[in-house]
Amino acid sequence: MTVTVVGIGADGWAGLTDVARRSLSGARVIHGAPRQLEYLPSDVAADVLPWPSPLLDGLDAVADGDHVLASGDPMFYGIGATLARRRPDLELAVLPHLSSLSLACARLAWPAEEVVVVSAVARDPAPVVRAVRDGRRVIVLSESAATPAALDDLLAGAGLSATLTVLEQLGGPREKVRRHRRSLKVDDLNVVAVEPAQPQPPFTFEHDGQITKDDVRAVTVAALAPSRGWIWDFGAGSGSVGISWALAGGGSVVGVERREDRAERVRRNASRAGVPFEVVVADTAELNTDLPEPDAIFIGGGLSETLATACVGVLKPGGRLVANAVTVESQSLATVLRNRFGGALRTYTVADLRPLGGGTAWEPRRPVVQWVFVKEGE
Repeated sequence: MTVTVVGIGADGWAGLTDVARRSLSGARVIHGAPRQLEYLPSDVAADVLPWPSPLLDGLDAVADGDHVLASGDPMFYGIGATLARRRPDLELAVLPHLSSLSLACARLAWPAEEVVVVSAVARDPAPVVRAVRDGRRVIVLSESAATPAALDDLLAGAGLSATLTVLEQLGGPREKVRRHRRSLKVDDLNVVAVEPAQPQPPFTFEHDGQITKDDVRAVTVAALAPSRGWIWDFGAGSGSVGISWALAGGGSVVGVERREDRAERVRRNASRAGVPFEVVVADTAELNTDLPEPDAIFIGGGLSETLATACVGVLKPGGRLVANAVTVESQSLATVLRNRFGGALRTYTVADLRPLGGGTAWEPRRPVVQWVFVKEGE
């Protein structure tokens, strides 16, 4: 089964290649958004079918020999990519147009390979914050005319500074490239270019004292082996371990925190860091609820044999569980868990230089015992 997917830009029919025009002129059925279908000239004899809502129902109706119109490059966050995932039974013949990324980078003279692309179309725009904090230029694929203002609010809430440029109707006769301002009336068909100010303020965690200190956090995150997957952070406190893990590997976090005030603080920290984060307000998560499958689990508070056993059970092969223990009772439990499940025990003792009389002396902190468990393949 072959379906032809044709990319079309804001320049409409005139911007298509001869190959694309001939293909559409000979089509029997053409699916597309109403805006795209309006670009077709009257002498195209195909039956035109606007996408229904929800869109996925329309993808299921695409049949062998049909044509599909897409915005720009169909395989760049486009309907072609969605169709390929949804309908693996179809063989796609893709005729791409210039992507919005190519056109935006051309207008701004930005090297495309140095730009971070974030889609805000039915997606969390949090990666924009992370990229701007790292000093990276970003092209945001907008959901609507409201996206530029929402991005402005998002960056301001994270304490970041950037110049936003709105590029509308790229490649078409109504193209506009303008510096964003709150009073700007924006076309729904737009992308936003984000140029970070240099330098950005350093990220610091908001906390009430319930936070894993920087040095212990660093060895904890290393033991958890950051990835692009999910971590469950029990006794999240400020969320510092889970958020640091996600920042290091590009992952996402489920934070479990029993106090609502701390849970709200975790949400704020995650938002300012640009990390996708779900918060469960409970003593321990209901592990049978619909939570994303974890690649790593951190227990920073509330360690118990019941919780550890459940976590070991839910981990996928190769997944990691790290528990930090400070009290004598939790340290003894860590030894019991290591003897039962295996893994490694480590202890970290840090001393800080403090004033003493007319000089200075080392002041030891409470030792931290760390249990590290890696689940073997089954």
